[in-house]
Amino acid sequence: MHNILFVDDDENILNGLRRRLRGMRPDWHMVFATSAAAAIELASHEEFDVVVSDMRMPGMDGATLLSTLQKSHPHATRIILSGFAEEEAVLRTVGPAHQYLAKPCEDDVLIETIENALDLRGLLSRPELRSLVASIDTLSSPPDTYLRLVKALEDPKISQEQITQIVSSDIALTAEVLKLTNSAYFAIAQKISSVSHAVRMIGTETLKALALFVGIFRGFDGPKSEADNLLRLCHRSQQIGVTAALIAEYEKLPRAICQAVPSTGMLSHVGSLILYANRNKEMTKVIARVEKDHIPIEQAEIEQFGAGHPEIGAYLLGLWGFPAPVVQAVAYHHRPMDTPHREMNVLTAIYVAQDLTRQVAANETGKKVESHIDMDYLAGIGKADQLDEWHKIARVVADKYKTLTQ
Repeated sequence: MHNILFVDDDENILNGLRRRLRGMRPDWHMVFATSAAAAIELASHEEFDVVVSDMRMPGMDGATLLSTLQKSHPHATRIILSGFAEEEAVLRTVGPAHQYLAKPCEDDVLIETIENALDLRGLLSRPELRSLVASIDTLSSPPDTYLRLVKALEDPKISQEQITQIVSSDIALTAEVLKLTNSAYFAIAQKISSVSHAVRMIGTETLKALALFVGIFRGFDGPKSEADNLLRLCHRSQQIGVTAALIAEYEKLPRAICQAVPSTGMLSHVGSLILYANRNKEMTKVIARVEKDHIPIEQAEIEQFGAGHPEIGAYLLGLWGFPAPVVQAVAYHHRPMDTPHREMNVLTAIYVAQDLTRQVAANETGKKVESHIDMDYLAGIGKADQLDEWHKIARVVADKYKTLTQ
């Protein structure tokens, strides 16, 4: 049974939650507190898996409460349930919250959010791993521009001009949006220089993924040499997404799926970006181990941190409300054979794209690297004979990105 703590100074709201969520009682042990002080007292005697708090409360507000519980209960998933009027302030000021829900919140949305958070705990089942994630301040909430975009895109009345204004206000995001739009994926003869045109072309999911990456990169305050490594990782992730999308199109996957692949491929290495930005010295050891022993990077990460970038990235994306298929693709992009599917799909495209991109990059520097692609897996889904064509796609994308970054 999972322990869920609800905190709100309005007892009518808590009573409504008690009544409406009664059906979850076989699986959830629900506790209700009418103040932050009462919640802290309860948490001193009991471990909670999820804490759902109102933002505006007398005395200690929800942001301060979650910040306090972040220190004492780092493994708990922290959710803010805020009123519409204060939502903008919440998104701007709350650091310790993993997710934000707006009042009034539909019961199924609240239940699904909590259930997803509970399921994701299994990705980092060992307490020391959840502590690793909880200890990194950068991970408390997504970057500001990403949050602004998410909030705007949830409004059905939002205009293209308003989205363009949000992107244009962020110079780094603007540069990455234009770079991606001019990549091999869109196969445009003329250069795209209009932000509005670029935003229309790349789609909302890819736009959000870019905003997330740029925000995490901006939060890095280490030396320039390491910042350059992070920037290369951002660009490599873009290449993976574009390569995977073109492979998916080559294999004639449904158009809607192909359009979702660039953002999913890009997000597959958000865990790496976070480890580089926040555990840089340890990641230097990881890279040295990879080069010395010729082992996959996720193996070296597991030995160093107890978890690899796929699990860390998937865990965080899930906490931040990304769709389950995206979370699954990120979690298994190095081991699609561990999933039940036995056909070519998005996960396959990302799996081969990330390794082919690595191989092409190494070959350009004169290095010969081994392929980590499981040929038995490809044979099992009937695609072993397609690898040469996919390799050609990866080289085309790499050549295109080389011209864009020069």
